[in-house]
Amino acid sequence: MLSDQAINLRSFVTTFLGRSGAVFEEAGYELVEALLDGELSPIYKDHLLLAFDSEVARENPSAILVTYGSTFLDEVARLAADYGRYTILYGPDPGSKPGGRLEREIHDRVEFVRCRPPKVVHQWLEEHSFRGFYFRAVFRSYERTEDLVAVVVDSHTGLVAPDFASWWNGAVATGELQVALPRAKALGWPELYQTACQDAERQARERAAAFQAQTKSKLAGELAKVSGYYAQLTAEIERKLAATDDEAKRGRLQKQLEAVQADRRRREQDTLERYAEEVELYLDHLVEYRLPRLHVRLELQHRDQILNTTLLYNPFAHRLETPVCPLCGQPTTRLVPDGKNGFFCPAHAENRRSPSPGRD
Repeated sequence: MLSDQAINLRSFVTTFLGRSGAVFEEAGYELVEALLDGELSPIYKDHLLLAFDSEVARENPSAILVTYGSTFLDEVARLAADYGRYTILYGPDPGSKPGGRLEREIHDRVEFVRCRPPKVVHQWLEEHSFRGFYFRAVFRSYERTEDLVAVVVDSHTGLVAPDFASWWNGAVATGELQVALPRAKALGWPELYQTACQDAERQARERAAAFQAQTKSKLAGELAKVSGYYAQLTAEIERKLAATDDEAKRGRLQKQLEAVQADRRRREQDTLERYAEEVELYLDHLVEYRLPRLHVRLELQHRDQILNTTLLYNPFAHRLETPVCPLCGQPTTRLVPDGKNGFFCPAHAENRRSPSPGRD
C-alpha cells in the first residue's frame, strides 16, 4: 500500500497505465478513461473510468475512485513494483503510408532555399526509439509532496519530445515486436540521460515556483503573525523605556529590546525557510518506446546539381517531423544546400558551402 505522502496519485496511475500498454485519455476534471491491456485486464473489465476526486466519483457512479487504501490502487502498486526499472514497449504497425498528401505537407512545412520543389523518390520504415526517463521529484516546503516528472527524448535527434504523450497515448502498444524493421541510428543512453536531466530540472523548478505561488498567501499570513507578535513586545518594552530614568533598568530594557529584535529576525527567517521550496530528483524508471517512422527520401535540384536528403514522417502523430540541422542539432523549417549534398539551417549553411565563382 502507498503512503498518503508518497506520490501524486494521478501521475502514478497514468504512468503505470502507459507502461502497461493501456490507452487512456482525459474524460473530464479528475476523470480518466482507460482501455486496459496486460495484467489488469483479467482483474477488471477492459474499459475503465477512473476518478481521482470523491465528488467526481459521486457524479460518475460507474467510475472507480482511486484513493489511498483502495483495492484498485493497491493492485496497481503491486503490479508496478513487478515492472522493475526498465520496460520496452512497441508501437503497432502504422498501416498505410500517407500517400500524395506527403509531398504537399513537405512543400507547406519545409523550405529548401534556392532549390526546385522536392520529389519523393523512396519511402521506407525503420524502427525508432524514444526513451522515457521518469524521475521522482520530492518537493520539501512547509509540507512534503512527491510527483513524477516525465521526460521523453527522441534518440534519433537527441531532442526532448514534449508532446510525446499526446500522440503515443492513442496507440495500442505491445510488449513484443510485431514487425521486424531495420533499426534507425540512435544516440547513446549517457547523452540522452544528460538531456533528460536538464529538462527534468527545468520542469521541477517550474513546479516548485507554482507551489510557492500557491502558498504565497499562507506565507504572508505567517509573517504577519510574527510581525504582530514582536511589534507588540517591542512596543511594550519601548513604553517601559520611556517611563523610566533608572539607568540600570534602562540598560536591562535595552538588552531585552535587542534580544526581541534578534529573535524576530530569526523567526522571520525560519518562516521563510519553512515555506521555501526545495526539490530533489531521483531517476525512478526507464521506458523505451520503439515505433516505426517513415523515412522519406527526397530529390532536389540546386542549380545544375541533383541533391538528396531524407525527412521523417511520424505515422502516430500524423505529421512530418521538423528536420534537424546536422551541425547545431536544432529543428529548422528552412534548409540551405551547402553544394556538397548536405542541408543545414541558414545560420550554419554558409560555413559549409563550397566555393563557387557564380554563387549567390
